[in-house]
Amino acid sequence: MENRNNTYALIIGVGDDLPYTVKDAQNLYKSITNKKLVGYPKENVILLTEKKATRQGILKAFDTLKEKTNEESSIILYYSGHGGKFGDEHKFFLQPYGMTAENYKKTWVTAEELKEKVNALPSSRLVLFLDCCHAEGMIQTGIKGLYGMAQKLNDEQGIWVMASCQDNQKSYGYNNESFFTQCLLEVLSGKHRRPFIDPEISIMDVVEYIFEEVPKRAAECVDDDDNPCVQTPFFKTQMSENIILSFFPRNKEDFESTIIDLEPKIEDLDEDNYIKLIKAMEAVGRVDDATHQLEKNKKTHQDPDLLELLGDLYRNQYLRSKGQKDGEKTLATYKKAYELALSTNDEEQIFTNAVKVAFLYAKLDLDRREMREYATKAVQGASNYLYPTASKWATLAEANIYLAKLEESKKYYLKVSKKAGIRYKMECFDRGAWVYNAFFEPENSKDEFLTFLDETLLS
Repeated sequence: MENRNNTYALIIGVGDDLPYTVKDAQNLYKSITNKKLVGYPKENVILLTEKKATRQGILKAFDTLKEKTNEESSIILYYSGHGGKFGDEHKFFLQPYGMTAENYKKTWVTAEELKEKVNALPSSRLVLFLDCCHAEGMIQTGIKGLYGMAQKLNDEQGIWVMASCQDNQKSYGYNNESFFTQCLLEVLSGKHRRPFIDPEISIMDVVEYIFEEVPKRAAECVDDDDNPCVQTPFFKTQMSENIILSFFPRNKEDFESTIIDLEPKIEDLDEDNYIKLIKAMEAVGRVDDATHQLEKNKKTHQDPDLLELLGDLYRNQYLRSKGQKDGEKTLATYKKAYELALSTNDEEQIFTNAVKVAFLYAKLDLDRREMREYATKAVQGASNYLYPTASKWATLAEANIYLAKLEESKKYYLKVSKKAGIRYKMECFDRGAWVYNAFFEPENSKDEFLTFLDETLLS
């Protein structure tokens, strides 16, 4: 995301009976426009608080975003206030400034209206953060159903929706700041990890950190009954693109420092540091150098870990170029890595490379019988592997799709959901959904297996 001029944000902090929401919105605005942190241009960030955060103000702000943005724009949408469902009418909405029990039908912003405004934006690189909870007794039986509202928002448009809590929970905070927004600010500015050396922060980084940290902070507080507070964030997406939200060009210097330190010693490095050097080269854009180094290294063709790493570099090039020759070179490399793993009895490399071979056969639309044979080898290798790792369960889950054993696949995806981190689960969803769509050609997005993948890996 080096082109910061094409990054935009709409930040809403309603206020009213939730004054801390204004502070949350203001803090996010300061962070996102700080050139030493996130660095969005101030003219590209719309801040609406209190009297500016009315129904008219919110809807007009979306129209302004529509005029300013294009297909390549990255857009953050943030709302802090009340939100939920009206009584039993299954009507989800956001509560703007000035909304009351008497005027709600004239002042609310419904999920349908929000969805219409989101879909009108030209970009599909959208992230919506909802920091709000139900407000008991606000209207009739109370406002609830934030989960349902999030479910409704991305049926058509490519958008990531992340909510601070489930529909039966409240959002908590300390010192007039919500835990959810605290964590969002920390991860966007790179404060979530020390030392922070990555050149970018993606939506996956944000989801991963918020899911880990918010429940822990909430549990340190007690509710009105002196029980530990429970707050579980929620997210939903139908996208495969890992959107970049923050860019830290200075952090490339850390990778360059690694290269300066290790490259002169390249002939004497142990495997861990050699791999660290190769990945640092890739991170600073020296992909050709990293690839050439692996290609000429005699150890690469004797070590399945190094050969798989070379295959991964080839795969990334193939996914960028979409060229048949690049794909075939990737396939051949993974097949060699599989054979080498067999000869060296590297148990884990046997099944991880076998399933990658099956995927390349599918992606290149080659011999399906060969594809199924490698999928069978992946199942056999993973089944014989003693340790209950996430890679074992993910291999068994994906390989069984190639073999049309969907119930078996489900069984292992359930294990992935319990064992793996959020980032890995999202990668598994992306691959699993692609393979299933390619071979089973479901008629609509509500297909039972796709729904299962969504609810198991993304919810």
